[in-house]
Amino acid sequence: MNREDTEFVYTLSSRKGMVQQALRSISTLKQHVEPEQIKIFYTPPYDEEDEKTLEATGAEIIKKENQTEAFNVSRSLPESHYGEKINLCNIDSKNVVFLDCDTVIANNIWEVLEGDFEFKARPAHRFNDDKNWRKLFEDRDRPYLDWMPNAGFLIFKQKAHKKIQDNWARFVNEDLDFQVGKVNHHEQYALALAVSDLKIHEMKKKDHVLEWRDEKVPDAYVYHIEQAAGSSAVNLMKNYINKLKFYD
Repeated sequence: MNREDTEFVYTLSSRKGMVQQALRSISTLKQHVEPEQIKIFYTPPYDEEDEKTLEATGAEIIKKENQTEAFNVSRSLPESHYGEKINLCNIDSKNVVFLDCDTVIANNIWEVLEGDFEFKARPAHRFNDDKNWRKLFEDRDRPYLDWMPNAGFLIFKQKAHKKIQDNWARFVNEDLDFQVGKVNHHEQYALALAVSDLKIHEMKKKDHVLEWRDEKVPDAYVYHIEQAAGSSAVNLMKNYINKLKFYD
C-alpha cells in the first residue's frame, strides 16, 4: 500500500486524562510513522497548555467544535460523549487509520494495513441473528452486518472513509433505539450501519488486543486499554506499563 497517502488520526479533548493517554500512544506510534502523518482533532473543552503539549509531538492539531449532540453511554452517567470519530472522514488522504487515545502501538502497524479491503476493525460484539440488531439494518435498508466494530482501532482504505461520511453522520445523529446491556455504544452502532456495504476484513486478536477482557497476547500490534470508571489516567497507565514486557 502507499504509505505516503496514509494518515493516522486521534480525536480528544482536555478531559478525563485523554491528553496524557494520547501522548503515550503517539510516542509509540512515532516509532513506525512520521509525525507529520499524525492528525489530532482537538475538541472542547480546550486547554492552552494541553494544546501546546500536543503541538510539541509534531502532529497536526485540528481544532474542531463538537460534531454531534451529547449522548450518554450509560444510564448512570451524564450526557458527556460526542460522536467525534466522524471527524476522520474529513481527512483527504486515501487511507486513514484511527486510534483511540488509550492504545499503545507495540509492533509495525503497517503490517495490519496490508491486504485487499476497504474497512478493517475488530468485532466488539457479535449479534448473529439478534432480531433488534437486524431491525436496525432492515429499517434503514442497509446490508446486514452481524457484528459491531470496536472503534478503538479502525482502518479505512481506498477512500472508504469518504464513502461512509454522510451515512455515518446521519446515523450517529439518529435515535437508533438500541443498546447492548447497560452500555450505549451509539457511535459504534452508527458505524456498523455505515460500513456494512464496504469490503470488510475482521482484525485478529493479535492485531488489536482488548485488555479489559483480560486478554494476554504477546507481540501484538496494538494493545488497547479502556479507562475504568473511577480510575485516574495516571494510575491506569502505571498499571498498564507494569503489565507490558516491551517496556522493560
